[in-house]
Amino acid sequence: MREIDHHGETPVYRQVADALRADIEEGRVQPRRPLPSEVHLQQEFGVARDTIRRAITHLVELGLVRVVAGRGTFVRALEVSVVDMEPGLRITTRPATDAERATLDLAEGVWVLVVERPSGEVEVLPGDGGEIRVK
Repeated sequence: MREIDHHGETPVYRQVADALRADIEEGRVQPRRPLPSEVHLQQEFGVARDTIRRAITHLVELGLVRVVAGRGTFVRALEVSVVDMEPGLRITTRPATDAERATLDLAEGVWVLVVERPSGEVEVLPGDGGEIRVK
């Protein structure tokens, strides 16, 4: 069983979320692979199911995982996107289309960044999780 400090300053759900985040960031749980079930995580951390659900909700808010009803919680494939800054570049946001959600592996309700170059080229990037670097 993993150690959780039930009397510490950090809420228990955050300790669980932080441990799962470390598993993701250190590659112990691979992108597009499921997290262990809620029951398994309850046993692993010795906490209530509601605590596991709050931890997973926190990871969803951070863009690290997505929940697929009836299938489980899956690690998102996070990428670093580099956008070359140039005069006339325009970046806007909007909700992702169904096709973009499928192509970019996005959950329902996720927005995208639309990068429009002066040449007319358009690039669509996930608006959740990941990182955008302008160079």
